[in-house]
Amino acid sequence: MKTSTVLREENKWPKSYLEWADDDGVHLSVVFSWLLGEAIDRAAELMAEGRAVDLGGPAAEYAGVAYGNGVENALRLHNPNACKTSVGCVNHCPFCIVPVVEGELRELPTWEPKPIVCDNNLLACSRAHFDKVIDSLKGVKDVDFNQGLDARILTNHHAERLRELDLRYIRIAWDSIGYESKFMQGWDVLRRAGFPRSKIAVYVLIGFHDTPEDALYRLQMVRRLGGWPFPMRYQPLDAVSRNSYAGDGWTNRELVRYCHYWSMLRVTSRIPFAEFQYGGQCGESELRE
Repeated sequence: MKTSTVLREENKWPKSYLEWADDDGVHLSVVFSWLLGEAIDRAAELMAEGRAVDLGGPAAEYAGVAYGNGVENALRLHNPNACKTSVGCVNHCPFCIVPVVEGELRELPTWEPKPIVCDNNLLACSRAHFDKVIDSLKGVKDVDFNQGLDARILTNHHAERLRELDLRYIRIAWDSIGYESKFMQGWDVLRRAGFPRSKIAVYVLIGFHDTPEDALYRLQMVRRLGGWPFPMRYQPLDAVSRNSYAGDGWTNRELVRYCHYWSMLRVTSRIPFAEFQYGGQCGESELRE
């Protein structure tokens, strides 16, 4: 396949929708809903020029506006160092687009091992598949299970096998205060397997069916444990602009403050969070209350 106009920097995730051309026409892949309008306009412009156009990606599929034949494994164009060994998920989390666009968990028979592994829930796969994935990644440098691993179902076997890899970080998630005990169980499994606290990163969902106090408790607890919390601001699945939604009990200003402080701890931890006031240059949508 010959590609052109790939809207990304080498080895980095694109900040816009992705566009490329081959002998079949022009393909547009849209991951985030707030980029969909721009991509639809671009598709219309291309079709007006008489070009054959495919419009796809999670955002287009979720909105029901995808069309064309698509392209096999567009992930490699979004990031050449990324791969998937399974699609779908056993969970049906209401904040996640995966159950809608990918459906139930399915293990892929083959894949090209790459350092960034984008499976939605690798630990829910069969033990045979998981072991096959680990074996395929041996010798790969800086392996990163980018979507995170489900701490609630993390077993000793998983942790021991993960220790065989050259991992950049081990990423888990704590989406809700409701499964604190299961999160702590997963944390303990990793620690017993020998993972240092400093290499455990935790995605902490904020702004979805929680309160600032709830979110702060989870963020602070991860830090007390010695891990690195990464706040993940909730975005509605049909959001037309990024970082414009604030749930009950939140304001955009407070969400921006949380995200900035807890994602920049190597700098911001010099002052207590209670005293921190974000003074950077934010977009209007970020500061609108």
